[in-house]
Amino acid sequence: MQQLLALVLGAIGALAGLPTPAFAGSPETGRIHLLLLHADEQPVVGATVRGACRSDDGAFFGGTKLEAPWSCTSDALGVCSAQVRLLPKPGSDQANACKALAPTEIVERGAAAVKSSYFTFFADGRAESFNLLQKGTSWKHGDYLFKSLNGQAEFDDWKGRNTGDYYQRRVSVQDDPATALRTLDTAAAHAPQSREYPNTEFLRARVDRKSGQTTVEVVVTDTYIDYAMHLLDRARYGSGASETTVAVTVGKQGSTCNMRDLFERKCTYQETVSFPVDTQSFRQAAASYQPDKRTLWSFQILAKSGHTRVRSLSHAEFHALAQAIEKTLADRP
Repeated sequence: MQQLLALVLGAIGALAGLPTPAFAGSPETGRIHLLLLHADEQPVVGATVRGACRSDDGAFFGGTKLEAPWSCTSDALGVCSAQVRLLPKPGSDQANACKALAPTEIVERGAAAVKSSYFTFFADGRAESFNLLQKGTSWKHGDYLFKSLNGQAEFDDWKGRNTGDYYQRRVSVQDDPATALRTLDTAAAHAPQSREYPNTEFLRARVDRKSGQTTVEVVVTDTYIDYAMHLLDRARYGSGASETTVAVTVGKQGSTCNMRDLFERKCTYQETVSFPVDTQSFRQAAASYQPDKRTLWSFQILAKSGHTRVRSLSHAEFHALAQAIEKTLADRP
């Protein structure tokens, strides 16, 4: 009887907008973690980011609302974090959702303020929110595209893409005693960002287990919609006197066409090719790695159709593969 009375009084209090004690695990503050990148994935350093979100306990009559402004400044890796007040949710280990009041404002050094695409923080009531803001990639509105990340692990992966450790943990080694070669690659560091267009590029090395002779190549997958297959046939890297053009080796070619695609002559094509990187260029790229600084090795993929694709890999990736190759050579019998 007393428990029933307490439940009734609690319900009346909620309808009247009366304060109720928060659940012990319901957070009163949270933290927003942002990674700011340019379109080429270089970090945006020293930018001030500002925003505000509003929490609402959802009560039909009265209720409680809380507006929480926040701001932070991005560091050398493009990372900034800010503490935000949250509205606790009674009887829960999560807070009430804190929804953005307006697009986030980003002020780069010496530049005017710009906006990000619209989004919501703490939509699920968790106390941590991990997000990516990438400049020049928003197709809808805003100068920065907002992307919510699935927790700290994914956030750390994005943040660590300019470090050798990130790639070292993802170097795969295939050591089949039935073959004369050990194969190393960095494919695990390049999960496709789009299900519809799973374009990737990664490094692959082959080490002769007896002689120690090593070859390195870049593997590229290109997915696109067009009237016909492009037929990738060459790659180009380097600049000036050191510019190198090589033929590609075709791995897979395929297409997906439904009846409408056939009539409109617009099908989805996918080509996977590889091309060799000479030893000197590989060593130079590996030596160009600078910890805590995102630097890239760019190359072009050219097609018989005349199309050209400009792609890039991190110098950190070259550095990690070079270290893995050295370890493989040292482990030879």
